[in-house]
Amino acid sequence: MKSLYYDYVVLGSGIAGLTFALKVAEAGTVAVVCKSSIGHTNTSFAQGGIAAALRLPDSDCQHVQDTLVAGAGLCNEEAVRFMAAQAPAAIEWLQQKGVCFDKTAGGEEALGLEGGHSRHRIVHVKDHTGLSVQEALVQEARQHPAITVLENCMAAELLVNTAGETICHGVSLIHLKDDTTLHLEAKAVVLATGGSGQVFRHTTNPAIATGDGLAMAARAGADIGNMEFFQFHPTALYEPAPQQETFLISEAVRGAGAELVLPSGERFMHEYHPLGSLAPRDIVARAVLSEMKRLEHPCLYLDARHLPARLLERQFPVIYDRCRKAGFLPETDLIPVVPAAHYQCGGVQTDLQGSTSLRGLYAIGEVACTGVHGANRLASNSLLEGVVFAISAATHAAQVTSVPVTKLVDRTFDHILFSLTDTTVVEPQVRALKQKLQALMWEHASIIRNMENLRQAKTEVASLKKQLDCARAKVGFSPSILELYNLLLVAQLILNACLLRPGSIGGHYVVHETEAALAG
Repeated sequence: MKSLYYDYVVLGSGIAGLTFALKVAEAGTVAVVCKSSIGHTNTSFAQGGIAAALRLPDSDCQHVQDTLVAGAGLCNEEAVRFMAAQAPAAIEWLQQKGVCFDKTAGGEEALGLEGGHSRHRIVHVKDHTGLSVQEALVQEARQHPAITVLENCMAAELLVNTAGETICHGVSLIHLKDDTTLHLEAKAVVLATGGSGQVFRHTTNPAIATGDGLAMAARAGADIGNMEFFQFHPTALYEPAPQQETFLISEAVRGAGAELVLPSGERFMHEYHPLGSLAPRDIVARAVLSEMKRLEHPCLYLDARHLPARLLERQFPVIYDRCRKAGFLPETDLIPVVPAAHYQCGGVQTDLQGSTSLRGLYAIGEVACTGVHGANRLASNSLLEGVVFAISAATHAAQVTSVPVTKLVDRTFDHILFSLTDTTVVEPQVRALKQKLQALMWEHASIIRNMENLRQAKTEVASLKKQLDCARAKVGFSPSILELYNLLLVAQLILNACLLRPGSIGGHYVVHETEAALAG
């Protein structure tokens, strides 16, 4: 077992992880651990942009109010005000790092509109904002002498000392190319591992989004919150032949004037909400799903045919090209869309500095529950949250001089790592169990829920875990087995949180059993 020491270990290389790394590298050595390549993150898939009140008639107060409304009254208002106030500085910092946001003819940042926003305030780089941010931060991180990038390494377990105060002082890794293991010790460990969309059958998240950081934190005893609030994006591209990763049609397309329509071409969203196609995402996703069920149709459609010629091609080149490759011309064809799991609003609970309930452990980005999103995330607040709280966490972590147990390595979880063997014999079984879990969570715990289905799902998740235990007992652990354990734990956290909240609010929409039977 090889052990290395860094001042700071960051798990994840999206906008939150790399922002933290670049800021804290001024104070010490940093290891950035990437489950895949450094550029393969949720951030790189983000299309719409970053919310910020940059000029009149917009204001921080209006940004705050829109966020609170979207969060259905469950936001941490202090965190929301902190984020909105820091938004202009966050945009300026990204520009300093080389992100070239779209500009107006007058040289100001071009501002888009998305659902739930009362003003145009979305700073963007056409429809590939996340990718542009990712590329700029990756370039900076690779050039920084204090930052070491460890790619293709899966975090397996946090190293904690439970004698007295529980303190996190490192992490165990599996190198995915050769299954070797490694301990990294540090005075601060930062979870920036993104979300857990892979717990559902349909998701816009990449394959690596298996809730690893969340599961590790939960096993270590960190406080977890708001897991019942999972946001489902209403407009993922529908393709009859399933693709490896689902493609998202950004809400900014609706902000530019596209409308959700029925197969007949008829608009319907104003029957559900005064804002129509730009209503908050939970409302739009439920409306789309309800109409799909009513019509017994596999998808609904986005209608962009009325927009000015070449507007989509100019403003949304990635989306336009992807639609063409799928066989749809936005100028003449309706674009087929379906809802999909998109964003985890809950996570590891933190304060404004990203600190968790475990000393030495921070959480930032989608894995964290800062309280900003409440019951439902306002569009384009996620990239902003990642930057603002990463900078705050880095400032705080840089002031921590030492952790008392830095050199006292607790091997509590070594049994997970040291039984790695040839698992090819059970890999088909593991894949089958994962698919069962994803189907179960989609059917019973996704956009529309009821208590009976949630209780049934909880029982079935426990059964799936027992089946995985049997498979692991035969061969030991592998990365895919560990991933599935993480997903099973995430599923349990979601289901437990849902069952504790019998009423509907935000992204958690519950119908009574009789209503569900009638809807079915």
